[in-house]
Amino acid sequence: MGARDILRDWGVEEFRVIDKQALAEITLGASILATGGGGDPEIGLLWAYNVVEQGHEILLIDPEAMPDDALATIAGCLGAALVLTEKPPNGQELFWCYDALRRYMGQSIQAVIPPEAGGVNTPVPMAVAGAVGVPVIDADGMGRAFPELQMTSFYTHGVSPSPTAAADEKGHVTICDASDALITERIIRNAAMAYGGISWIAGYPMTGRQIKDSAILHSISMAWDLGKSIFNAREKHLDPLSEALKLTGGFRAFQGKIIDIDREFGAEKTKGFSLGRITMEGTDDFKDHVATIGFQNEWLTIEIDGDVRCMPPDLICILDPATGEPIRTDIVRYGYRGAVLLIPAHERMRTDRGIATFGPRYFGYAHDYVPVEELMEKRG
Repeated sequence: MGARDILRDWGVEEFRVIDKQALAEITLGASILATGGGGDPEIGLLWAYNVVEQGHEILLIDPEAMPDDALATIAGCLGAALVLTEKPPNGQELFWCYDALRRYMGQSIQAVIPPEAGGVNTPVPMAVAGAVGVPVIDADGMGRAFPELQMTSFYTHGVSPSPTAAADEKGHVTICDASDALITERIIRNAAMAYGGISWIAGYPMTGRQIKDSAILHSISMAWDLGKSIFNAREKHLDPLSEALKLTGGFRAFQGKIIDIDREFGAEKTKGFSLGRITMEGTDDFKDHVATIGFQNEWLTIEIDGDVRCMPPDLICILDPATGEPIRTDIVRYGYRGAVLLIPAHERMRTDRGIATFGPRYFGYAHDYVPVEELMEKRG
């Protein structure tokens, strides 16, 4: 049975076929929304291209079209993005995860949903869905990227990440089925560290009803529109930053040159994250101002001249002003020039439980969460 057969059984007649151009647009948009994380998009894009070139179809459906009792899981990678650039997958890891998960649960998985927006964790789940013959749900668990397994709207709206399967490129597979989401994160994180700093995972089994009640709906469409607008801006010599802000409702908060990078070297292997902060010296309209941005796989907080302007779960995106290409935490270098866009998080990420799970205090910052739009308005 393939994806079209599943949709026929569900009575779903409307879906979108994702071709290579669509994959490029979706991956670019998801890489921007990934807030500096999400991994090397070339890995995700080439994986998805290969699936399409082999003749598989990637079918995207509206989450409202999925039956309430049908089962879906996430697929993607977990660990330090810096490691992923040096330790690429062999392409079989997620198939091993899905096979192990299916046998452990004794149930068939009928759809795939990306865990987050990212250059890897958006196109790769789509590729896996195409290869195994199931549809992709137009939704994810964050509308951005975050470093830990429990940091999803799925979890904060009542869905357990367990059971989750993790695999490395050598075929080692770990399954965790813990009742506590933080325990699941720690076990799967430790598996990733044992695998060398990165692992590939399938988990968060959930029904169509749970997806409708917990996911960031239509987030792939959002990434698609965003990527398409950036490609169009490049072709027509428009300002890619203005085009991005039109779609996201964000703020252009800073522009400058990176003058210092403070990385916690070894954290990829010992903690399973890329950790540190960068300092930017303002240019153009922001001359004589200084910004500091902290990161844990993703950009998390920004201070401009000592004032906090954005904190998680709101999005901090650093883009090349000329191309709109995102600057990621794993590739950022001294001397890079970037524009900082701040984007409000989805309302499902701003619940009390969400702020407790992935707000500033969880990451060790001494701030209570204040929405980015309030911070920007307060400081003009």
